[in-house]
Amino acid sequence: MKYLMCNLKSNKNLKEMLEYKKQLKDLNFSNCEFILFPSFVYLSLFYDAKFLLGSQNISKYKEGSHTGEVLASQLKSLKVSYTLINHTETHEKHKNIIKKIQNATLEKIKVVLCFGEKSENQDAIPLLKNDLKEIFNQLEKKEQLNIILAYEPSYAINNLNKVNPIKIENIVYQIKQFILETYSIQIQIVYGGSVNPINFLDLAKIDKIDGFLLGNSANNPKNIEKIIETI
Repeated sequence: MKYLMCNLKSNKNLKEMLEYKKQLKDLNFSNCEFILFPSFVYLSLFYDAKFLLGSQNISKYKEGSHTGEVLASQLKSLKVSYTLINHTETHEKHKNIIKKIQNATLEKIKVVLCFGEKSENQDAIPLLKNDLKEIFNQLEKKEQLNIILAYEPSYAINNLNKVNPIKIENIVYQIKQFILETYSIQIQIVYGGSVNPINFLDLAKIDKIDGFLLGNSANNPKNIEKIIETI
C-alpha cells in the first residue's frame, strides 16, 4: 500500500480548515496510507480523524522552556504519527536535522526526511548521497530505521513543467541501493514536487516510488479524491 501524504503548508484559516475537514470525511482512504500535515495550530482539529496525522516540523529541543517551539512529546499527545523534517522551505542545518530525528524517534513519531537537489543542472546522485551520508552516519540504527525519505527536488516545487518520471525513477532507485548497500536498510521513498492529478498518472507508473507527498494540490480535496482513485 502506497503512502499519500498531504502537506497543507501555511494555507487556510480556521473556517476554511473546518470545511476542508468536512470534505475529507467523505473520502475513502482504504487503498492508501493517508497522512495529513496541517499547520501546527490546526493539529488538534484532527485528533479524531480516521486517517493518520503528521506535523510539518518538530523541535530540535527534547524538553525545556523554548518559546515558539513545539516539542515531540507535545505532538505525540495530539496523536501525531509522522513529522516532516528538512522540507525545502525550512532550510535546515544538518546538526538540527539530526536532533529532530532523534527526538521524533524517542516519541515513536515516524520521520519523513525531505531531500533533493536545488538545480536541475546539478549532478544529483553524488550530491544527494553525500547529503544523506552526513545525516545517517550520525544516527543510531533505530533512528535510521525510523526514516522515510521524501525526494523533493527544489526546482520542481510549484513548477509543473519540471516533473521528469524517468529521472525521478533513476534517482529513487540509486538512492535506495545506496542506503541498502551502506546501511543495510530497505528504505522507503516517496516523491514530492508539484504532484497533481494530471502528472500523477505518469508518476504512479514508477514502481520504485513508495508513495507521494502533495503540496499545493492537497489544498483541494477534489484533487486528493482523484489521486486516491488511481493510486
